[in-house]
Amino acid sequence: MNFEKYNIFTPYDLMNFFEKNLKYGFTYRGVAYTDEDENFQEKMNEHYKIRLDEDFIKSGYGVCWDFCELERQFFIENKIPHECFFIESCVKYATSPTHTFCLFQNGDKNWCWFEYSWANEKGIKEYKTKEEALQDVVKRFREYCECFGQLAELKIYKTRAITKRMDFNEFIDRCREGELIEDMEFEEDENEDGFCDK
Repeated sequence: MNFEKYNIFTPYDLMNFFEKNLKYGFTYRGVAYTDEDENFQEKMNEHYKIRLDEDFIKSGYGVCWDFCELERQFFIENKIPHECFFIESCVKYATSPTHTFCLFQNGDKNWCWFEYSWANEKGIKEYKTKEEALQDVVKRFREYCECFGQLAELKIYKTRAITKRMDFNEFIDRCREGELIEDMEFEEDENEDGFCDK
């Protein structure tokens, strides 16, 4: 994909492009569904297929899965060291929370968490190590899940690039084929005041 034609040269350019041109949700047969719709998750389970590259941009809508793959493509084409991950709360129903995200190395060799689609965490956060970045993402995801009473075992996988359109279940199955990150010690973090920022 030619990112230069969109004036995207840096991760910050990519973040600004997302902000100006893309919304959270997905489209199916010309109809846009967003997380403000009451039946969003049901419709996503039924109709969603990941969009890649220009197809994603033209649609105007995406969820974290779409955004993460475009981020990955940008980092690959710009030869920026990066890794992409899929995290899930393993409860036994279809609406279990999941998230995909990218970490990349900046010019100072620090690791950064590139986050657009998770609204409360939007931005580029910098860490000294990849492990520190992963710990922070997991901590915040755990807190998010706890707010909805949906926390069970968390699993996180390092994922490979998606090269074709996949539906909801195909995408999750593909992510679970990735490298399971088993050597992390996830710290428990209690929310002292009981407040959940959703």
